[in-house]
Amino acid sequence: MKKAFLIMILVVAISLTGCFNKPKNKTEQNAPISPKSTVQAVKEVSLYFLNSKMSGLNMDIRSVSENADLLKQVISELMKGPSDQYSKPIIPDNTKLLSVQLKDTTAYVNFSKDYMSATDINESTAKYMVAALVNTLTGLPNVDSVQILVEGNKIDSLYGYKIGLDPLNRTVLTGEVYIDKERVKKLQENASLGKESWRLDPIKVMQEEGGVVGFSPDDDFSLDSKKDGIALINATHDNKSYMITLIQPEGDKDGNIWVISDVKAKFTKIPEADPTKGETFIYGIVRAINYETRVVTIEREYQDSSDINNEAGPDIKVLPNAIIHRQAKVGYDSQGGYQYSETDMSFSDIKVGDELGMILTKNKEARAIIDSDKSSITNASTQNANIIVLSPMKNNSVSSPVKVVGKARVFEAVVNIRILDSNGNILSQTSVQASAGAPSWGDFEADIQYKPLSTPQDGTLQVFSLSPKDGSVQDLVSIPLHLK
Repeated sequence: MKKAFLIMILVVAISLTGCFNKPKNKTEQNAPISPKSTVQAVKEVSLYFLNSKMSGLNMDIRSVSENADLLKQVISELMKGPSDQYSKPIIPDNTKLLSVQLKDTTAYVNFSKDYMSATDINESTAKYMVAALVNTLTGLPNVDSVQILVEGNKIDSLYGYKIGLDPLNRTVLTGEVYIDKERVKKLQENASLGKESWRLDPIKVMQEEGGVVGFSPDDDFSLDSKKDGIALINATHDNKSYMITLIQPEGDKDGNIWVISDVKAKFTKIPEADPTKGETFIYGIVRAINYETRVVTIEREYQDSSDINNEAGPDIKVLPNAIIHRQAKVGYDSQGGYQYSETDMSFSDIKVGDELGMILTKNKEARAIIDSDKSSITNASTQNANIIVLSPMKNNSVSSPVKVVGKARVFEAVVNIRILDSNGNILSQTSVQASAGAPSWGDFEADIQYKPLSTPQDGTLQVFSLSPKDGSVQDLVSIPLHLK
């Protein structure tokens, strides 16, 4: 009996041992001894460098570690310079990064004095150097603006380019964009291999590469038109509207890339002064500017009797969201007075000596400014000209048909128009009847078409009259254009 009892205990012990030593499943067998991973997360960032002509920016994609100081890494990558032969560095040799710090949403970047000591940088290049730095850093999470410091001090200008003492935000770079043919070929080769396929869609190009002209991926973009290798994109950035032109430099067909060709600012309308809200309008000549506090000191100009009673100035605070226009002379009216056009400008573009028209709030702060350009007429050299072309303007990028608008006082009101290619050959010509003949001024408007071009090129618009005596060309106005 005792023997049987011992045998039973032994069987139970063996069974229990089997339960506690159950084989592990596959997952348990392969589980790592240490839970720590040695793999670092990698993030792609967009860097901007000068293009080969130092007249704009190129984008360069770099991979950096998400586990380290992102700001410092990105600036370090900028200081290494571009990775291809189509771009140029934006930080001068021997420049040292003394410190970088993010406060609130502003990146404070402190360079050594070598940042301002280069001898081969002019004001124009400095503009794009600053844009490249600002556009790169504001593309990072939580960075909205950049404060540039040199040896710990704020700088008001860089190589003659005025930046002011406030932190810098992204600014859209308007005008024609230089297209490097060799770089385009390389980008096209990559796209043909399935790389950067976003380059095949103009909207995606703006979302991915719009930073080269100051746009952000989260800006609003919409396709206006796409035809014959030219796409027009409506864009909104910082509550301002723009029209962007993209082209297919390798030809209009599926599989060819799109590149940004031109950026034009649409006009941001200024709401009229509302006296019921205590708003007033004044004129003044700028005698001093504090770019850091956004205060202009003006000497009042009294245009009419009611303005005399408007007590404001001499120091006027300009609101951060103020709409500011540059009013430029573009021609003459039928009575010999000036005609104007207005374009958007920034507060940093206002200079001492400028004549300002200002809409003031009831608190005597400027919510809108019109800065009158004192330069000469763009397309007409003297008031004695008999033909004045108001549109298109010098160096505009145009496509067929080209709308030509202007004024003329010519024999029998006949205005002749032609477009020449880069070799001086006539692409198209036409004539139009002005609303009045000499000696009176008459208005004219015409659409002139030309056959599609294989590639964009420089050309010339010529507007003229013919002599009633011998048929020779007279009153010739020549305007250089970029033909698409």
